[in-house]
Amino acid sequence: MTKSVCVFCGSRDGNLPEFQEIANELGQSLAKKGINLVYGGGQVGLMGHLARAALKEGGHVTGIIPEFLNKREIRFDEISQVIETKTLRDRIKQMEQRSDAFIVLPGGIGTLDELMQMFTMNLLKQQNKPIYIINLNGFWDPFFTMMDAFENAGFIYPGSRDLLKVCATLDDVMMELETET
Repeated sequence: MTKSVCVFCGSRDGNLPEFQEIANELGQSLAKKGINLVYGGGQVGLMGHLARAALKEGGHVTGIIPEFLNKREIRFDEISQVIETKTLRDRIKQMEQRSDAFIVLPGGIGTLDELMQMFTMNLLKQQNKPIYIINLNGFWDPFFTMMDAFENAGFIYPGSRDLLKVCATLDDVMMELETET
């Protein structure tokens, strides 16, 4: 059973209200299911919406933030637990160690980096944790096109992309989490 989920998402709101809505809904849903939220530790952008929504529903929220990002992502001190790291690499290692699964929402370069690090860890069999991508409004379609190009060019094994579980809706993700053992 999934006890702790790390969510990768933007430190900005994005330009569609649906981005904020999905972050709020995900935070609420995880808390209602008693699943601990692990995330980047910021109080701004989608990260902030996610954490506040989980807290509002009584959820446990662990934020992991490198000390140098405190000003940019504005560390959220009111969450259940704040872990400050020295580097981004330390942050991602802590996220990986404290999570049973990963959910990816819309975000920018940092979100993409976090996704790729966990995907690579699964590909190299350094971990075997599910990665769910919520492809809200086709946001991640360009990423999937790039992954297909890598496979078609022979740079990743056929079927590698199957390690990423693409979900159209939040309900799909929550159902998947319930079936994980």
